Amino acid sequence: MNQPSTAVVEAPPAIDTTALLATAHEAAAAQMSAEVATFVAVADWADAHTDGVVGDPIGPLGLWHEDPSAVPGGDRFLELGGPGAPLVSEFCLYEISAALGRSVASGRPLVGDAIELRHRLPRLYARVLAGADPATQKRALPVWRARKIAALTRTLTAEAADFVDRNLAPVAHRATMPTVERLVAEAIARFDPENAELDRVDADAGRYFTIETTAVDAASPWTGVVPVHGTLDLADALELNNAVQRVAADLAAAGCEADLDVRRSMAVGELARRQTALDLYGADPAGGEPAVTSTRAPARQVVLYVHLSDAAITAHRSGGPGIDPATGRTGIALARLENTRSLVTADQVRDWCRTPGTKIVVKPVIDLAEHVAVDAYEIPDRIAERVRLDRPTCAFPYCGRPARGLDLDHIEPYRSNAAPGAGQSSTANLAPLCRGHHRLKTHASPTGSSPPGGDPPARRWRYDRDPLGTYLWTSPHGLQYAVDPTGTTPLD
Repeated sequence: MNQPSTAVVEAPPAIDTTALLATAHEAAAAQMSAEVATFVAVADWADAHTDGVVGDPIGPLGLWHEDPSAVPGGDRFLELGGPGAPLVSEFCLYEISAALGRSVASGRPLVGDAIELRHRLPRLYARVLAGADPATQKRALPVWRARKIAALTRTLTAEAADFVDRNLAPVAHRATMPTVERLVAEAIARFDPENAELDRVDADAGRYFTIETTAVDAASPWTGVVPVHGTLDLADALELNNAVQRVAADLAAAGCEADLDVRRSMAVGELARRQTALDLYGADPAGGEPAVTSTRAPARQVVLYVHLSDAAITAHRSGGPGIDPATGRTGIALARLENTRSLVTADQVRDWCRTPGTKIVVKPVIDLAEHVAVDAYEIPDRIAERVRLDRPTCAFPYCGRPARGLDLDHIEPYRSNAAPGAGQSSTANLAPLCRGHHRLKTHASPTGSSPPGGDPPARRWRYDRDPLGTYLWTSPHGLQYAVDPTGTTPLD
């Protein structure tokens, strides 16, 4: 009789946890050194693109330095640091941002923080530099913390900034942000009491309420939910909170089983629908005309530019779930909303349109593969619509601003003496660009320090578009980027 065999299971190799911690520590130290090197390079880049002028030492933080000799729409010098910090070329921001893989909206504050720390907070800047050496990193000020401090001091006077720098530098590596905020508030009260009072008054004028219809839920971008945020008057906020609580309770009493947070979000929509049903400016009881014309809108207005695949349309016509062309499996039909960054299901669009009182605006179908051109500088709506639908965001590297409302740039510059039939304003020769990126492409920018006795070299950003819709950009220093519907890819 055969004896059963027994398998020998080898024990897994022992894990040296001490070595793992050492590896993690070394990697963190190397990362900190690299962040410091990048931050110093940004500060050096900013210093290489100044004109020697400093910001107003007594006035508020400005946007740019007025130069009567500057070319209209061309480069200008921005006040990115606080009063007394040097002004920096606007166009230089675009190239350093692209080189770091950032949008200019992200690169601009980085440059501003570097200027603020180097020129107005020298003691804190020295603490940042200590992070370059692993031997001194324990007491170094991390770049991310230094940038948070710089963002708070940028509007301080030179004396107030120096007060913060002197008092914070010895303990900056371990000070909490509430401690920093209290110190900044003390500096304002000590050195700029008038502006402290103005800030209190201006806070009321800075109220806002934003519904981020172009934002993406990072976890599930097709769910059709968006964030809402704002700053309200305290009394208004309390009343809104009470109203949301009441409606959330009403929903629970009516049988809604969702948790409280979900019911509160639903309550805001209920409040909006109830408001649109009210006639806030009815006729005078005495029979006269209303004092204010009502701007009341329908309870729901649906104007959708829906990009739906052929497979999704066919599936819904046949009543089946359809085949997802990306996976080859049965799946739900997704639609992209052109005026947002979200994806929603076709069923969700149908539910929106079924809401009682909804006004639906149907837009004609546009064939984006069709080439349309005119011999004119002015761009007709039929071409502008195609360009913005084909490229729904700015075509500049790392920029994601929606194309609605942006400039339409002629990739090949328009020539007034072109031969008839050239079709210079066409779907193939136009791209949506933000106003700043449009100016950047149109005007030359200095690319470095001036040679002895001469002006700095000037070059332009330039780009081309291939038939598949990819934009190839080249910076003044020769860095190249490919921008396609999936995003930006550096080619160097």
